[in-house]
Amino acid sequence: MITIFDVDGVLIDVTKSYHYAIKDTVEFFSNRKANLEELLDIKLSFGINNDWDASVAGIIYIKSGKNIKEFKEIFSPYSRSVEDFYKLAKQLNIKLPAYKKLVEYFEERYREHRNKEQLIIPHDVLSKIREKSSVMGVITGRPFSDLDYTFKLFDIYKYFDTIITEDDIPSPNLRKPSSYPLKLFFSKHYYKNPSYYIGDTIADYLMVYNFIKEENKQVEFILMANKHNKDIPAKIKITDPYQLLEVLR
Repeated sequence: MITIFDVDGVLIDVTKSYHYAIKDTVEFFSNRKANLEELLDIKLSFGINNDWDASVAGIIYIKSGKNIKEFKEIFSPYSRSVEDFYKLAKQLNIKLPAYKKLVEYFEERYREHRNKEQLIIPHDVLSKIREKSSVMGVITGRPFSDLDYTFKLFDIYKYFDTIITEDDIPSPNLRKPSSYPLKLFFSKHYYKNPSYYIGDTIADYLMVYNFIKEENKQVEFILMANKHNKDIPAKIKITDPYQLLEVLR
C-alpha cells in the first residue's frame, strides 16, 4: 500500500499560521483591513492552492472595492493562474506588488505565526499507517524551508519516505491541480495498488483526477472534510484522523 498526504489542512492545522499570513499580506499591500473568511472564500472557491497566489487575489479583491459576490464574478475568468491575476489587476487599474516582494513579505509573516500550528493526525495514527504502508509520502505546496521547520517541530520526518514540495515544481503551471506532482512522486517509487492520496482542497482532488485520467492508474482520493470543502465530489470523506485507519484497513 502507498499512502500520500497533503500537509496544510491534513497533517497540520494552518488556520492560525498560513491563513493569518494571507490576511497580513493582503492588508499590508492594500493598506486596508481585510475579512479573513472572505479571503479564504476566494482561495477555496477557485482552488488557489498556493497561498502566495491567494494573497495576490486577495489584494485585487480589496482594492477593487467590489463586494465578494461581484468580485468572484469578474475574477472567475482570470482565476486559473497568477499571471491572469496580474492581467485582471491591470484591467482594473490596480497596482500590485512585484511577486517576489510579496513572497518575501508573506514568508516573513508566516514565520511570525508558524508556532501556532498544530498536528492534526496524531503520532499513534501516523505510526499505524506507517506499519501498513510500503511507501508513505507527502505532496505539498509548501516551500521546503517551511515544511522543514514544521516537520522537525512535530518530529514527523520519520514516517515519510519521499516528500515533494514547492521547491520540486519547476514552474507554477505544474503545481496542483496539475498531475505533475503525483507523476513526480511515482517516478521515485513503483506504482502499487492500492495507492491513496489524502487531501482537503479541490486542487488536491483534481491532481488525483488528472493523474488517473492521464496515466490510467488508480489512486483513491480521501478527503479530509471541513466546512469549506463539503462540495468536493470525493467518494471517501473523513472528519476524524482515526477514521483514516478504518478506511485504510
